[in-house]
Amino acid sequence: MNNVSFKKVDPKIIEEIINAYQPYEVNNTDPNKVKAFNKNGITITIYKTNSVLFQGYHADKEATKFFTVPITISNNIPQTTSYFQKDVIGNDEVGVGDVFGPLVVTATYLPPVTFDQLKVLPIKDSKKMTTEQIMSVAPVIKKLVQSVTIVVDNNQYNQWYDQYQNAHVIKALAHNQALQQLIANYHLRNKAIFIDQFVNATKYFEYLQNITPVIKDNLIFITKGEEKSLAIACSAILSRAAFLTAIKNLEAKYHLALPLGASEKVKALAQKYKATYPPHDYQHFLKLHFNLTTK
Repeated sequence: MNNVSFKKVDPKIIEEIINAYQPYEVNNTDPNKVKAFNKNGITITIYKTNSVLFQGYHADKEATKFFTVPITISNNIPQTTSYFQKDVIGNDEVGVGDVFGPLVVTATYLPPVTFDQLKVLPIKDSKKMTTEQIMSVAPVIKKLVQSVTIVVDNNQYNQWYDQYQNAHVIKALAHNQALQQLIANYHLRNKAIFIDQFVNATKYFEYLQNITPVIKDNLIFITKGEEKSLAIACSAILSRAAFLTAIKNLEAKYHLALPLGASEKVKALAQKYKATYPPHDYQHFLKLHFNLTTK
């Protein structure tokens, strides 16, 4: 990632930057910032000190549109968001690390009108929540947000993996699909979009280069996103609830136990199922690319 900053910028250049990125402005609650923008995964922040910071892959190239002076690499990048930030979209997925069950991606928009009710819910990192807690709070979250959940069932997942040979590509496809539907369904425009980072921005858009349309504007990739954005945390919980429901339905349909995760015990059980059932059955509840060789 290239992070470049410029100090004591001429006000005329700042005005040019603001005019150029006006369509890409994102919500800004930091009193130290004048404006914040996100264009194709590159964040541009203007500070009250007349400093300008470009963050993201190829940020240095973007900065050359306005600056020819030497640049300073910034090692201590300020956060572009706060946990309790409303009027934003957050994306997260679950299931890619599980041998059994689908991949689930949710895109969630946090409307200002219900935000006060939302932020007092017992929401935390979904990996630290029990199944009972997830299934209890998920319906409440769903009523207070606008969301779209994409369930990539095992059959579709296995077909895509045969085609792309990369689980990250499948996740990118599902994230983009969820964003497309959310934005279209709820007529959302020019909202900051936070994605729990599973790959860098350059690779993400590379994976989607043959897809139309691709949601590009205002995307911000955040590591450990569930801890840094309530929008991402909500999406993680909604995705987990949908995943657990899908597992339960598959268990009922095939009369099998489908434990979570990818432990040696889980892999051994999957190997047993592959030896017992025909492919046209197990491809509907098993991710076929997992190496099931146990230690």
